[in-house]
Amino acid sequence: MRPQRLSHKPMPVRPRWVVMSTDGDMGPQDEMELLTGVSETKLHAVGMILAAIYGVASAIPISAFFGSVGVSGSIGLSICIAPLFGILLGPKRGFAYGLVAGVIQAALATVIPSAALALAVPTMVLGPSVSGLFTGLALRPWTTVAGKRIPGPSITIIYLLLVIILYEIPEYEAWWFPAVYFAAVITALLLQVKEVRFDPSAEGWKKYLQVVPFTIIGTATDFSMMTLGAVYLMGIPAPVFGFVIFPFMLGERIAAIVVSAIIASVALAAFSDLWTGTTE
Repeated sequence: MRPQRLSHKPMPVRPRWVVMSTDGDMGPQDEMELLTGVSETKLHAVGMILAAIYGVASAIPISAFFGSVGVSGSIGLSICIAPLFGILLGPKRGFAYGLVAGVIQAALATVIPSAALALAVPTMVLGPSVSGLFTGLALRPWTTVAGKRIPGPSITIIYLLLVIILYEIPEYEAWWFPAVYFAAVITALLLQVKEVRFDPSAEGWKKYLQVVPFTIIGTATDFSMMTLGAVYLMGIPAPVFGFVIFPFMLGERIAAIVVSAIIASVALAAFSDLWTGTTE
């Protein structure tokens, strides 16, 4: 009898998935998806690093801010960092370290002229915390908070609609200005019915595209604090919003969506031991 040859077929390789943080209040299924090696200390370290980077970036101008009487300040590079709080840290930590980032921004605004816009529109300092909270809530269709499951993206939609209404009431003549918010509402609606997970093995533009839904929401929620401050504190008229600010705003926010998606993708791929779960 001839000896049978053993077949050496390669075992199929399952893709690794990154499950972005949704904080400590999780259900049993969420806990099973998290790696046991996740370090709370590392998450807090990442939060402090992000807050510091955000503060410094707020002093690096990338565009002008137009008030009712012309240029009133400059928009900082920090708009590209704000979405990362929610994406990398989840809603609870994203909100907390977003507040820290806002405090740093406010402190720098008193000594660095390029960051002084936060003094003219003080609601801006709440931007990163609001972004961290609502972007973090949108990471999964359902998030467990205090033992109760809540529809995170739907809560984000409610907030965005509230911002749109508060803008449209006094500024209805420039009704098209909240275009970014409309895009974020549609995105959050899709995330409510379809969960998106980051696949670090993806190549090319697909690697970055999978994070774009979250950077759209992160950019819009961060911008909401500037919008409401410009409307209710600075009293900027509708024509300035619709014909002067709008084209600049659109370019800034698109740039922020793209740049923050690239940064988030690189971070999630490089530090998968911190934010990953597996679908075994």
